[in-house]
Amino acid sequence: MQGGSNKTRARVSLTQAEDHSLETCVQLMRVYQKIQRQMDRVLDGAGLTLPQFDVLANLGMSEGITQQELAERLLVTKGNVCGLLDRMESADLVERRPDPIDRRANRLYLTKGGRKALGEAFPAHLGVVQECMNVLSATEQRTLTQLLSRVENSDCLE
Repeated sequence: MQGGSNKTRARVSLTQAEDHSLETCVQLMRVYQKIQRQMDRVLDGAGLTLPQFDVLANLGMSEGITQQELAERLLVTKGNVCGLLDRMESADLVERRPDPIDRRANRLYLTKGGRKALGEAFPAHLGVVQECMNVLSATEQRTLTQLLSRVENSDCLE
């Protein structure tokens, strides 16, 4: 034995799984990463990051939500949202306004610059989504949405 070790290396392959769960999960992650890279390229051209676009899109649909509500929609912590909003507020994309009822909370609004950035970035973002998803029929897209919802809502992801 060289190096005094008798450890053997285990070789793992996708074909070892008796079902298709590992293969399916890896494929799902690959597709997600490829779509995310496309989104990053498109949004970079608009001067935005994906998290910034996500904030703008959420506020574009629901202006006046609290930071906590935004954090829940983005699936990140309130602390992460706070830092992101600090940078976006400095870039004049969003503004915080005190909640008139709950003095502990801030309500979030798009600025004129935020509306402009969203208006410029959204068509390109939508184009990537449509280009990627239109390889599936409308029926296949609905089926995929239903299947992914089942996985998302399962006990394994709590």
